[in-house]
Amino acid sequence: MDQMLEGIIGATAIIDDILIAGRNMEEHDKILKQVVERATKHNLRLNFDKCFVRKAKVAYMGHVITDKGLLPDPAKIQAVVEMPAPQNKEGWPDLKVETPFEVREYWDSRDLLSVLDGIIFKGLNIVIPPSLRDNMLKLIHKSHLGMTKCKKRAREVMYWPRMNTEVERYIENCALCASYQNQQPAEPLKPTPTPDLPYMLVGCDLFDFQSKTYILTVDYYSKYIDVLPLNSTNTTAIVEALKSIFATHGIPTTLRSDNGPQFSSSEFKKFSKELGIDHQTSSPHFQSANGEAERSIQTVKNLWRKSDDKHLSLLDYRTTPLEGIDLSPSQLLMGRRTRNTLLASKEVLKPNMNNSMNVKRHFDREKEKQKFYYDKRRGVKELPTINDKCAVRMTPLPGSKEWKQGTIVKHSDKPRSYIVQRSDSENNRLYRRNRKHLRTSTETASKDINRETTSDNFELDNLPNRIETAPKEANDNKLDVSKERDEEVMRSDVTMTKSGRLVKKPEKLDL
Repeated sequence: MDQMLEGIIGATAIIDDILIAGRNMEEHDKILKQVVERATKHNLRLNFDKCFVRKAKVAYMGHVITDKGLLPDPAKIQAVVEMPAPQNKEGWPDLKVETPFEVREYWDSRDLLSVLDGIIFKGLNIVIPPSLRDNMLKLIHKSHLGMTKCKKRAREVMYWPRMNTEVERYIENCALCASYQNQQPAEPLKPTPTPDLPYMLVGCDLFDFQSKTYILTVDYYSKYIDVLPLNSTNTTAIVEALKSIFATHGIPTTLRSDNGPQFSSSEFKKFSKELGIDHQTSSPHFQSANGEAERSIQTVKNLWRKSDDKHLSLLDYRTTPLEGIDLSPSQLLMGRRTRNTLLASKEVLKPNMNNSMNVKRHFDREKEKQKFYYDKRRGVKELPTINDKCAVRMTPLPGSKEWKQGTIVKHSDKPRSYIVQRSDSENNRLYRRNRKHLRTSTETASKDINRETTSDNFELDNLPNRIETAPKEANDNKLDVSKERDEEVMRSDVTMTKSGRLVKKPEKLDL
């Protein structure tokens, strides 16, 4: 277009429009004739219905072109001209400190505020006054969605300063949400250092196999396993079985077990004290703290399921070299290979002491490797330490999904372990829990929930024990964490797995 009009003074092309201007009518018509001839030459068609000829002023591109210059187009400035006069002559102050306190929190969003039908908007979001914010928080969290979804719901339709913070605080203080939460993430693995010598640290546990109960012990140094059947699961029978094992291998320095009633009884305490054993128990519902014994039980059960002779299968396990060290549990514990059903020369069966430092170094290296892959696979997270007298929620008990409220009394002497007092417990009953089974809570969220208990839940405190319990201490009024039965007591008609899961029997036709 510009090339076509080149040389014609007074004619200018703007986009697809041609403007022609002259100082008088004669000059105007002369330029117009030149433009028409040039357009004909270039085969350019002009729409004469859209042409304005011999006009004193023309509206174009938001302006009005006149003989006096450019003027604003009235149609474009109509909204500004008809804008109502401001009611507040001063408007927003120049400085935030000069703003009245009641509206100072809206300073940062002052340019986005507007009023429609008496309602204040920030963009498309309704501005909620302080008197209605509590009601809005209840509506936002009415369905008890998570914190992220609640904030998204609120941000879509409403606004007030620090709304996100108040929504977060409201959900944190929701007692119902605090009672029904997901499990805590796994914490980094904490391997037990390998003892310096055999049979210094021993783990033990009970297990059932083919309707019979057994006690298992495993040496943390040599991985040597002993298994004895039990005629009873009371403390006396367990003590006699351990004495039989200790008479063969010697008395360990430290004995680890779970926190079952047999191991927390006064009789077992007396037994440990008489033999000079440091008895360590794992936190209730935290079987991995007694992981060596739990893993050994799994090994024994796998062997027995596939073997006709339980004793020979244990012998084969004890005489088989461990991976990566080429020494069997028997060699590590006794310094010799024990004879089994395989043919072996006398030289092979002769005693041969091994270097305990090399053994310790090997197992510690394997444990570090195991820790690396465990932490990587589980996506572990180190949970922060909880201070004394802090409000917490305890992990749901078997048969329930509700996190119970409580208060931290003190740190236990065991790693990642705390002494907790339940808010609804009687006689100031204390509980020991691992950090993984505790969530920090708030005082508001720790208040009782005013609602009826559903028929799917049942209380475990008053149900009879599944197993025989040890005699009670003479002083019943003394607070003793070891007396805790850990709510593992169940109804006689309710069966629980060892991991604490409820066994649901199949429904059959009542014929």
